[in-house]
Amino acid sequence: MLALLESSTKQESPGVFKAGNPSKSLANWQGRKAEIADLKQWLNNPNIPLIGIEGIGGTGKSMLAAYIYENVEIGNFRKRFWADVSYGAVFSDVATQVLQDFGFRVPNQETELVPALVKCLQSGEYLLIIDNLESLLKTNGFWGSQFYEEFFTTWVECGGKSKVIVTTRERPELPKRWEWLPLSGLKIEDGIKLLTVLGIQGNLEEFVKLVDGYPLLLQFVADLLKAEYPQDSNLNRLESLGLGNLQQLLTDKKVVGVHRRENVAMVLVLDASWQRLSDFQKSLLQNISVYRGIVNSQAAVAVLPDTAKKKMTTKLFGNDHPTRDIKEELRNLVKRSFLSEKLIDDCRWFEFQPVVLEYVRYKAGNQTAAHQKAINYYRSIAKQSGWQTKDDIKEYLEIFYHFYQLEDYDSAFDAIHHCNDFLTLRGYYANQVELYGQLVSKWAEIGDRQNRKYSDSLNSLGDAYRSLGQYQTVIEYSQRSLKISREIGYALGESNSLTILGLAYQFLGEYERAIE
Repeated sequence: MLALLESSTKQESPGVFKAGNPSKSLANWQGRKAEIADLKQWLNNPNIPLIGIEGIGGTGKSMLAAYIYENVEIGNFRKRFWADVSYGAVFSDVATQVLQDFGFRVPNQETELVPALVKCLQSGEYLLIIDNLESLLKTNGFWGSQFYEEFFTTWVECGGKSKVIVTTRERPELPKRWEWLPLSGLKIEDGIKLLTVLGIQGNLEEFVKLVDGYPLLLQFVADLLKAEYPQDSNLNRLESLGLGNLQQLLTDKKVVGVHRRENVAMVLVLDASWQRLSDFQKSLLQNISVYRGIVNSQAAVAVLPDTAKKKMTTKLFGNDHPTRDIKEELRNLVKRSFLSEKLIDDCRWFEFQPVVLEYVRYKAGNQTAAHQKAINYYRSIAKQSGWQTKDDIKEYLEIFYHFYQLEDYDSAFDAIHHCNDFLTLRGYYANQVELYGQLVSKWAEIGDRQNRKYSDSLNSLGDAYRSLGQYQTVIEYSQRSLKISREIGYALGESNSLTILGLAYQFLGEYERAIE
């Protein structure tokens, strides 16, 4: 994640420093005047430290936030940072990069990152945008990360000169001192302008009304028409693309009474677009959807089935063979809005819109084979030694993720335990809490008390909390590990549990219990 955040740090405008990695293009921007006016008013209000842009997937939340980020005339923010947290960005990574890019000292202890970031934001007029906040939440708006929760709670309560904007599908549990902007579709006239700019003809007003001005859907329909009928991209062509019943379905009370109109329309359009793809393109999308975050052509090739790989461009004994070039296919999928594209260090990277990713993963079904291929790919490029930064072990973190998705928790443990000493020595305790916490939760859920790795994970989790100074939590996890180790006769696990417990009691000043 750090590598991604660092990759596009830039100085784009005179006197305004922009960092992070927004991936939204504003090339066809239309409308949102009322929403921008509300945001401007809140950004100028010193009593509003936090602003949330809320809406279902594809309404343009990130686009609106990107407009604010890119427009230097909005607010007096001389430094701006964009953090996309949709793919498991750990708080310590985000906070560290913000502090570094804004020119502040990064504390040695992770426990000091929250107050350091708050103090940074209080010291000047900065803008911090956190995109896809819902990825950090569990059900009912509860936080999945104590560090993000601590930061947002502290920031809302204390505030400062800076502003924080979040985009999200759902609201988190937080104190009341912030403003919400519920985002819906474009106004009819703005939706018409967007379709016109995209080169679409026909009864534009009727269609925009039908789909409630849903921006992603308008873009998808436009790209579908242009790909199939470049010389006559007219809405009348939708019937020949399998969307002739769109009007009927979206006005059927039995359908829209159960599901949101925008969701029904999006699925219908995605289905129609999917049917126009080649088998190779479908296979490509389904298999790269196992990755989290951006992928390049090398990573895409790695997860393709062998049958699909044979259709790619090859040179054998000096003879050309009928093939497809993987990068060209990825770019074709960008044209159809299934993927977006960005250039990082002269390399092309591709990623899904969240709504599209959900759809493609649904179409893919069981992805066991693709996850295993992703594991093999990361193993082939993983750095074996000489680790200096967390970026050096990023492949092991991805291996952990894919084993976890396969519900192979023993192998996921092995992947992270391989670099556990490095994480400890370098002070990446928040990462250890997140990773071992996932394993502990799953093993507790399935009741796998005979597993030594369950005991080891409890100890590793407790030790990470010890480094964070949360000694009561250390005692809780180490006692659980001790009980399991004694039940299964795991002497090493018992010894480790007692050691960690002793250290925790020592730090609490309970020396007699520490000796025991």
